[in-house]
Amino acid sequence: MKERRRYARIPENSQISYEVVPDEKASGYITKDIGKGGLRFLVHNFIPVNSHIKIRVTFQKTSFNFEAIARLVWIKKLTHEPGYEVGVEFVDLSQKTSKYLNDNL
Repeated sequence: MKERRRYARIPENSQISYEVVPDEKASGYITKDIGKGGLRFLVHNFIPVNSHIKIRVTFQKTSFNFEAIARLVWIKKLTHEPGYEVGVEFVDLSQKTSKYLNDNL
């Protein structure tokens, strides 16, 4: 299958929380992978494609954390457990976070 991402992703199990802008908040999730352009993680509730969400990520290995606005690009229902897998692309990323991702991924 041809890779469609602009940026490579690496496996990463970091803590993540999100809120669908402007109202729904959720926390206690773990990322599946992360790249310079976005990340993948699991959620309990359906989020519509193209929703903008505010995410907070903390890397376990370095304790580096950041907040960003991301756009939900795709969502897939899990088959063996309740919930969904989602992919988001970063829309608004600080220079500090962008540098960290460039240097560490």
